[in-house]
Amino acid sequence: MKINVQRCLPQQATRPAYRSLEGWALGTLIEHHAVRECEHHGHALDRSDPDARNRARETAWNHPFPGATPEQCLAAIEDVLRGIGDSCPDC
Repeated sequence: MKINVQRCLPQQATRPAYRSLEGWALGTLIEHHAVRECEHHGHALDRSDPDARNRARETAWNHPFPGATPEQCLAAIEDVLRGIGDSCPDC
């Protein structure tokens, strides 16, 4: 009888996808297409899509950033949206 033995490699500790609440908020807005990136410079641009903003807010409320309250996540989403324009400053 043949026995297959596999070596288990040690699990590497993975770092979280987002390190800050603001980074998480921007990532959430990009995932829901409320914000897009300038294809030439990489700046975040507001798409002015109210449905996408509402989906991002709903995600922030239902799946908050680890260690933050839903209220803090909603505030972070609003802060990021206030800091983003609809045109690239470098274009």
